[in-house]
Amino acid sequence: MIPRILQLVLVSLCVVALDGSYAAAQEVAPVLSGSFTDLCSADSKHPPKLWRISSRLDPALWRSRIVCDLSSPSRPILHITVHPGDAPDQSVGDAPIERVEIQIKKEVIKFDRPTWYHFAFRLQAPWQGLGNRTVIHQVKQNIPTEEVKPLGMCQSANPLFKIEAIPTETGADFVAKVRGADDCNAGQSRIICGPWHLNVGEWNNVNVMLKPSLQEGESSLQVSLNGRACDISYTGRLGYLDHGMRDQDGHPFIDTQPRFGIYRDSLPGIVQSIDFADIKFWSTDPSGDSSWSKSAISAN
Repeated sequence: MIPRILQLVLVSLCVVALDGSYAAAQEVAPVLSGSFTDLCSADSKHPPKLWRISSRLDPALWRSRIVCDLSSPSRPILHITVHPGDAPDQSVGDAPIERVEIQIKKEVIKFDRPTWYHFAFRLQAPWQGLGNRTVIHQVKQNIPTEEVKPLGMCQSANPLFKIEAIPTETGADFVAKVRGADDCNAGQSRIICGPWHLNVGEWNNVNVMLKPSLQEGESSLQVSLNGRACDISYTGRLGYLDHGMRDQDGHPFIDTQPRFGIYRDSLPGIVQSIDFADIKFWSTDPSGDSSWSKSAISAN
């Protein structure tokens, strides 16, 4: 028989080993990959399961506006193109817009919970439209249609977080903006990052840690571009304290989950294209994941 002391030693070693395995498992954050696979064959009868496509975009245009390049399994690329007149829309008091965007269907962004995510993008030449509002990523809490002017009292909703790639004479400017308000007609967008120069045709890596809150001072937002952290780590309100979208139980929620693509003020005669890759989301700190660490948020 094994002596009592030796038994205790073996049990202790097993416990240590198990604790070590548990700790190692805890270091690996669960990841949701924004796969493009079902976007490649999407049509009106077979919409993608993971993504929503801009609702005003004619499904007959999906195959020409959203193109998948799966030739490299390690880095599938999504090519998105906007033509004049694509998914046109105009809110009261705003300029007419056009867009082609995809939106993750899963509820990855929730109020008062942190989410980490990463994506890569590449602007395709020519990236035209000097000074034009050109949003390539956004997260939004909408205001119900019946509460928006002229039916209701509110101005149209603005993204609580968005990234723009504003065309310039030498390429584009990367700009990150936030917006939160206690009243649907109050508040303005605030720049927390940029303008930083982007070279057209080159890949860029973006990391985001986002915990939106309707309570002033309770949000947390950090953004980095190619490893360079934005100047401001935002902690103010994000979303609409009043009139923002509510679920069936009356709780505020973020109905516009992360969108990727092009949302722009109308540009007659101008076609724009952008590539996306490596879209991933984490519900816990992903510091140990190479997909995150290759563009980790760091000091300037």
